[in-house]
Amino acid sequence: MEQERSFDAAASDSARIGESFKNLVKALPDIVYVLDPSGYFVYLNEAVRSLGYEPESLIGRHFTEIIHEDDRLEVSRDAVLAKIRTQEAFPETPPKLFDERRSGQRMTRELEVRLIGGKNGEIVYASVNAYGEPVADPVLHSLFKTDGPVTMGVIHDVTAAMLYRKSLEENLASKEILLKEIHNRVRDNLQMISSLAHLREMDVHEESAKRSLSELIAQIKSIAIVHEALYQAENVSGVSARHYFEHFARLMAQSYGHIGSPVALKVNADDCLLDAGRLSCMAVIASEFVSNAYRYAFQDGRAGTITITYHRLPGRDELAVVDDGMRPSSDRDIGAGLGAEIVEALAKQLGGRIERESACGTSMKLIMPSR
Repeated sequence: MEQERSFDAAASDSARIGESFKNLVKALPDIVYVLDPSGYFVYLNEAVRSLGYEPESLIGRHFTEIIHEDDRLEVSRDAVLAKIRTQEAFPETPPKLFDERRSGQRMTRELEVRLIGGKNGEIVYASVNAYGEPVADPVLHSLFKTDGPVTMGVIHDVTAAMLYRKSLEENLASKEILLKEIHNRVRDNLQMISSLAHLREMDVHEESAKRSLSELIAQIKSIAIVHEALYQAENVSGVSARHYFEHFARLMAQSYGHIGSPVALKVNADDCLLDAGRLSCMAVIASEFVSNAYRYAFQDGRAGTITITYHRLPGRDELAVVDDGMRPSSDRDIGAGLGAEIVEALAKQLGGRIERESACGTSMKLIMPSR
């Protein structure tokens, strides 16, 4: 008799626990589901109505029936395991398979899938968590009306967050298109100014004035190709230093050289991104350096090489124009004149300094802090 009372008390306690658990799950705003070992629904709380389904309508249906068909292939056990078999080693993070029961640390966490709504077939973005080992508890068995082990999971609707993220991505894409168009227009305007300056150059007969206009045109073009590179680049946040200075070198050779010129212009630049503002200042400085090299180092048709280098070193960036020519000791390319003043001002704007070395040729170097 005592054993019967103990058994009845235990059964009563289990019933109360089961009822309390049921009421708790019923009140949750997220969808709580329970699957049998084959992946069929044996329980859903009332939150599933937010997807347009009545809980009873999904009982006995497979979990994959409410998942978008494209996502079924991406997260199904067979598809994911087939990808893993082609890899040399098993991934550190276990694959997320919604149709495979999980235990311990290999439980499914934050699995993003698209669900199919029950009313109009609308798409709902969801995050799925499948919890723990298969449950074998008599209270839960009576609640879920199944004899076999079950696996529980939670579906959280992330549609609002996903749509907000997509909206941000679309806005960003449209702004990138707009920014590219701005760079395109700036490039076109600079090219027009360059053409007007070139027409003026053709009317000028004084050699010093003609040379000044030629240098100005080269500087305008060097800035124009910054915006051209940004217009053509996939990443509008910056331009490849290597790509830019290779283009810059071709421009300088066209501006200061001639067919059959004995002066070779070479480039050795790191492949790193430079922002437009920083690069525009560097373009003017490099143009001035190259102009001085052509003007002073290779007089009387002397052959030689001008090398443009750009390197990103620990804590600093270095832009250098090095020539192997012979400059007269009285040259005034640095330390005096408007060009030198512009170079010094731009170097200061970049937080850097100008260094000059003369040994076997001349090295003009801009040293500035890295960004």
